[in-house]
Amino acid sequence: MYSIVIPCRNGSATLSDQLEALLAQQHAADVEIIVADNGSSDGTAELVRRFIEMDERIRLVGAGGRPGINHARNVGILASRGTAVLFCDADDVVEPGWIEAHVRAFERGADCVGGPLRRVLPNGMSDGTQEAVSTLHRFHPWPPGANCGVRRDVFDRIGGFDESLRGGGDETDFFWRAAEAGHPTTAVPEALVEYRLRENLRAVSRQFFAYGRGTVRLFHRHGSRGMPRSLGWDLPAVIVVGVLQIVSARPGSARRRRGVERLASRAGRLVESMHSRTWYL
Repeated sequence: MYSIVIPCRNGSATLSDQLEALLAQQHAADVEIIVADNGSSDGTAELVRRFIEMDERIRLVGAGGRPGINHARNVGILASRGTAVLFCDADDVVEPGWIEAHVRAFERGADCVGGPLRRVLPNGMSDGTQEAVSTLHRFHPWPPGANCGVRRDVFDRIGGFDESLRGGGDETDFFWRAAEAGHPTTAVPEALVEYRLRENLRAVSRQFFAYGRGTVRLFHRHGSRGMPRSLGWDLPAVIVVGVLQIVSARPGSARRRRGVERLASRAGRLVESMHSRTWYL
């Protein structure tokens, strides 16, 4: 059996699209779909129960003991019955063939898997595709948390997701620890997820600010293991490019969004570097 875990907090507005996409998948594997509810205060639980009435493969588990996506991931996987677990998010949509592609990778011997994200703007236009595994920090490749998976025995061996990490670096730390234990991530380019981008640029700014802070925390943990330090020599160029992208692009454009992402991430790095006294720009 293969398990699919969806960590979710207040996802009633989007979750139905993801569940419908998962139920429509064509595959030969025996699967279960677990929604790990991280203390939702909206109608998430009621929505999932309606889906359970239609398909017994769906399960709802309470994961409200501690805020954070890693807590929900851990609770979901501990409740799972599969030999391997796939993760996707409540506000995205898996594309046809997603389950089958990941299952094939596991059957070929993969311990950890990751798939690409097709970035979709709120207006439905494409903003490119994020690779299945990233080497952004010039260290171990890691998959996006919205499209990844791990064998259950590997999860048990390395101790699960670190629940103290929230807002950035959460899945990266897990897959780096897996790689250091001899379980690298296998890229599965056929397993595509439609990654639905946020509309509000203030929310985008908060999201990438947290990502930036998370990157510094990753260096604090993994710098002694080989993660290279970023001294920020490129910071002036990053600021100039980011500002130009914001002021020269039309509202709602992908270019303006990229500028906000770029500047917010570096601002997060700066703040966390000063807070933790760990220089990483």
